[in-house]
Amino acid sequence: MDRGSRTDVPPSAWISEREGALFAEGVSFDSLAATQKTPLHVVSASAIREAYRSIDGALEGLPHLVCYAMKANGNPAIVKLLAGLGAGIDAVSGGEVHWALRSGVPADRIVMSGVGKTDEELELAFTSGIRSIHVESASELEVIEQLAKARGERVRVGLRINPDVDPKTHPYIATGIHGTKFGLELDVARTLAARILASDHLVLEAVTSHIGSQLGDLAALTESVDITARFFAWCRSEGHAPRMLDVGGGWPIAYGDEDTAYPSYVRIGDAIREGLVRAGVLVDGRLPSDVLLTIEPGRALVGDAAALLTRVVHVKTQGDKRFVVVDAAMTELIRPALYGAYHAIVPVRGPSREAIGSAEIVGPVCETGDFFAEARPLAEVSRGDLILVRGTGAYGAAMSSEYNARPRAAEVLVDGEGVTVIRARGTYDGLHPSR
Repeated sequence: MDRGSRTDVPPSAWISEREGALFAEGVSFDSLAATQKTPLHVVSASAIREAYRSIDGALEGLPHLVCYAMKANGNPAIVKLLAGLGAGIDAVSGGEVHWALRSGVPADRIVMSGVGKTDEELELAFTSGIRSIHVESASELEVIEQLAKARGERVRVGLRINPDVDPKTHPYIATGIHGTKFGLELDVARTLAARILASDHLVLEAVTSHIGSQLGDLAALTESVDITARFFAWCRSEGHAPRMLDVGGGWPIAYGDEDTAYPSYVRIGDAIREGLVRAGVLVDGRLPSDVLLTIEPGRALVGDAAALLTRVVHVKTQGDKRFVVVDAAMTELIRPALYGAYHAIVPVRGPSREAIGSAEIVGPVCETGDFFAEARPLAEVSRGDLILVRGTGAYGAAMSSEYNARPRAAEVLVDGEGVTVIRARGTYDGLHPSR
């Protein structure tokens, strides 16, 4: 839940203070607000590049593929940027497969997850030739086999196991515990592996798992990798030849409310290696020559690479509370309302000023749950001032909506002193384009 008394603001390599105001790389947030209006999603290209290099480097020496979990932010400009760095895509819908391909991601770098893929989405995966369709139920495998048979093809699939490992994260983002909707229990996965081996229309390309987001427990990660890699090795011993060992994502970022720091990406890479060693898959620092280690970070690549710029509309006192009403809302960032998530919040002008007391930072949507922070220490702000909500790159713009008939906010990509609009601001007429 939001910890109102916290004022922690994580360090940033792309947001800086100059002469009492905040800048995004080489561009002032004041100028962005003047030219692009607010609310505005501001994304840093340099921060995405640096995050990719940091994650990629943590697995140096191992043949690997970083498949960006596109659900974090599927803007084609961001996907294209990551594809240019060598990333693949973890897609969870037909739309994500479509836009990954349109953004220049090679099909053999795309995997598809998700518990409820429709027949139409599966057909798209077949025709586009993506690397693997990750199966999450016996029913799904049956449907894939039937569709593949009708097409007279052999289709590459993966088995997503549920290792029943508690990642000790928010329950809404824990995905590898029995009782969640995700993945296959091991006994079911073994049965499906036998079915794949006997099929003329299926081939096992991958074994995969994912236990949750914001992983801070390295022991849990190592255990999950160990279980996944052991099942991978078992599949190979049974006559399969899977080439992709996918250990999921969950690499964390700091939001500012952490009591202890998350482990470095180097340590996360070491925890993955330890799991592979325990399973006997990594020997003398080497994987089998035909095995590709795959990871699926999303938040870690884009989460800290964006911020939500918003303007104060009104300041009011009601009872014993100071309400700062801004022009952004849960329609631009639903995480605080949905998860009770913490985001650092600072004024664009005088960001280092001391707080004068606590504030309820809220949006204009007609829901009491439309807030960004509760009882948050905040410097004095007035109507027209700009406020920056930090760490919104993951599940900010991606989960936005047009509730209350609010046109979607624009997104801009800042690269040095260059600014590119990567999503145009919505319009009233665009709210109902079929009318």
